[in-house]
Amino acid sequence: MYLFTFFLLFFFAIDDVFLKKGNYKLALILTAILWLIFHDGFRWGVGTDWKIYHDFFLNCLDNNTDKFEIGYNTMSKLVRALTDHYSAFLILHALIVYILISRSIIKYAVNPLLTIFLFYCLMLGYLGMNRQYISFAICIFSYQFIFKRKFIYFILCIFIALLFHSSALLFIFAYFLHKKLKTKYIVTLLILFFLISVSGIINKLPLNIFFLLSESIGDKASFYKENQFLDTNIVFTVLALLKRSIWIILGIIFYKQIKNRDTYFDFFFNIYLVGTLIYILFNNTLLQIVVSRGILYYNIGEVFLIPYILTIFKNDITKKLMFVLIAIYGFLTIQKSINFYKVDLGVDIFRPYNSVFEDDTYDAMER
Repeated sequence: MYLFTFFLLFFFAIDDVFLKKGNYKLALILTAILWLIFHDGFRWGVGTDWKIYHDFFLNCLDNNTDKFEIGYNTMSKLVRALTDHYSAFLILHALIVYILISRSIIKYAVNPLLTIFLFYCLMLGYLGMNRQYISFAICIFSYQFIFKRKFIYFILCIFIALLFHSSALLFIFAYFLHKKLKTKYIVTLLILFFLISVSGIINKLPLNIFFLLSESIGDKASFYKENQFLDTNIVFTVLALLKRSIWIILGIIFYKQIKNRDTYFDFFFNIYLVGTLIYILFNNTLLQIVVSRGILYYNIGEVFLIPYILTIFKNDITKKLMFVLIAIYGFLTIQKSINFYKVDLGVDIFRPYNSVFEDDTYDAMER
């Protein structure tokens, strides 16, 4: 399923970038979105947090089950009142997510099908984060209010997103990232954050400081330190930081050569820059895993930014080569994200893909 979806969206992206059959583009976009709804909505027993959300749905009508945000609780109870089949909830969840996300992709992406392909590559490892996925989709939907400078509507979107996951509050800063930043400031920040990261100073802070942020963060920091989950190899650290910064570096060096550069580009560049800076700062620190989900709202700028970067390459051969490299980058991103759980949990919670039509008793964690 994963490989099929990867190559399906890959070939759709080829059509979007190179063949440019405008008459079929909308049909391909619709096909891609419907397939992703099927992919996510009919999964069974795979993905992150499966048991937590599955069991919550089955018991959410009980009096003492309001363990999540009110928006997610209410949505679960409404569906549960109609049916006890979790697939009905997952289908509705996927419909909401992809309707909200696809609107911004269709309207603001340079190459919508390439962006959808990259979205799949980036987000597959987050499949199963039900609450944050809806919150995340609402924030992407709010792009239009950032571009139109409608602050009240933007705040309303943030408020609704908060009803599903509290991390949406972090996205409020995105409203102020719509203007081009001076290159010297960007370079200075990248160098500063890089030096802080490789110095390891954050890991040398007393654990008590992490508990000041919250008890949950303190507990996680203690757990990661005690179990030595961090890779402190300086070579791998530098390579990881350079990999993460590549689109920023290309965007800075070839800024004037980017075709279709507009205010949308500046916004997507800036939010990805923020995500990259936070990643660099906390890479290989006790807070790395804690902040990884929080910066998701900014990391998503990557899937909009890369199609702009691709326009730098005017020569047909170099453009095709870059496109292949982007596809390889996407594939490696998928592998890294889903392998993380296999290493961390000792169980592959993504592979093999299982649908409700194959086995509705399957649970990857109980294999």
